[in-house]
Amino acid sequence: MKVNKTVSFLAGAFLAASVHAQGNQAVLDLLLRKGLITSQDVQEVKAKLDEDLARSIEEHNKIKTGSWVDRMTFYGDLRLRVDNISYEESLQKSDRLRFRVRLRLGVDWKLTDWATVGARLGSGEGYPGANFQTFTDTFRKKPIHIDAAYVTLQLPDHDWIRVTAGKMNNPIWQPQFNSPMVYDIDVTPEGVGEQLSLTFGDNKQHRLFANFGQFAVKEFASDSDDIYIFDLEAGAELKTSRLKLTAAGGYLFTHNLANTNYKVGDSFTLGNATVVSAPGVTNYFADFHVAYARAEAAWTLADKPFLGTPVMLTLGGEYLKNLASAYKNVPDSPDQTDGWSVQLAFGQAKKKGQWQVAYQYKHLEADATWDAIADSECGCGGTDRKGHVIRATYNLQDWWQVVFTSFIVEKISNRPNANSHNQQGIPGENMLRLALDTQFKF
Repeated sequence: MKVNKTVSFLAGAFLAASVHAQGNQAVLDLLLRKGLITSQDVQEVKAKLDEDLARSIEEHNKIKTGSWVDRMTFYGDLRLRVDNISYEESLQKSDRLRFRVRLRLGVDWKLTDWATVGARLGSGEGYPGANFQTFTDTFRKKPIHIDAAYVTLQLPDHDWIRVTAGKMNNPIWQPQFNSPMVYDIDVTPEGVGEQLSLTFGDNKQHRLFANFGQFAVKEFASDSDDIYIFDLEAGAELKTSRLKLTAAGGYLFTHNLANTNYKVGDSFTLGNATVVSAPGVTNYFADFHVAYARAEAAWTLADKPFLGTPVMLTLGGEYLKNLASAYKNVPDSPDQTDGWSVQLAFGQAKKKGQWQVAYQYKHLEADATWDAIADSECGCGGTDRKGHVIRATYNLQDWWQVVFTSFIVEKISNRPNANSHNQQGIPGENMLRLALDTQFKF
């Protein structure tokens, strides 16, 4: 009777405390040596403990994790870069060689069939269009920032409209240029974005779409004239068995960008006209009012691959115009308000063994669009550049990609280099920027 009571007490104590298996075994061995329990008692206790532990783990998984962890999708990428810049000879500026890294880690959490939360961390200094971090400063630790944090709602009975709020992936469509015209590919706007899509056709293969963005740029404690960007875009996507054509037009405008409390400098990209409103305070010249038209067509020319890559030809183009009258009368270089680009690409690099080569010509005048969010890699980033962008991409694995990009560009305007916000360079002379990336996706 005493032994049975002892066994019962020990079993209850073990279950209540959830002691690890190794600790349980040590105590049982001690009691066995003391003669307080038998070998049969030990086996019965161990079997009971194993059974209850398995049941507890199963119930814990179902209750604590099964309802939400299964709805989460984790992803990320690591990019290593060798970046070399050779400035214009007349600029008399030393060439620059940098080794750089970009890391991003993200998760999509599908709360229900109609609500998804997204979050992503990224390396870098926090600039709007750059996640790269240079290897420098004696092995100093590299910062990590919130790259995205948003919620997307898309009701099941109203799947033609999707609303996203927070710090989000850009909801505005633009061609897949080597060097984008308006938004750098790493820009994650903050505010609200709406995306409308209506499908039609025999197989619902065509669609009409509209994208809207109301983005907060700068909040001031000293006044109520906060800064915003609004973007309105409408377009269509048409598909056949071999052709996908997407075309869109839109209008982007800023609000209170010339606020005297707003100092230029949140972004390192350059080009726009500025004005000194007070000692030590430099502002943008005026708000932007940019009208744009953009399109991209992808043809599949053959069913069989060519040297391992799909036989696909992609042509993209864009034209934009800053309609703000103030920018037509800027001192030094007036009416620098146009931008256009065209790109031709062959192939597609999505899976192992696939590759793509692409050529783009880009002409983006100084005040054609807001430089702070424009491509950060063309030249030294921003506006007031024209020239050639060549890119070659190869997938060593589905998850491993190598990319070579060259920028052969020159400054467009004759604005002096003495102004700290003007695009640096010499009109008529090329600068060369070469970038070699190896990227791992997971």
